[in-house]
Amino acid sequence: MSYSAEELFQRRFSGGIEIVYRGQSKDGEERQLNQKRLSDAVKAAMAAVLKRDPTPEEFLGIVPIKLNRKKGTA
Repeated sequence: MSYSAEELFQRRFSGGIEIVYRGQSKDGEERQLNQKRLSDAVKAAMAAVLKRDPTPEEFLGIVPIKLNRKKGTA
């Protein structure tokens, strides 16, 4: 039995995506730089999965992620 891309995505990520970042505590500027890099990496991963850039609301987890459907599918 074949599942749609949306069903597969929901099955895989229904519990959310957890990113663990460990490191020594940094000073303010270095911490901001690391947060920016981590944010960019998460956005790039989401864009690769979604095949589009995530909206700010999707990125922040405010609204559910909507997958693009292929033309001609239900």
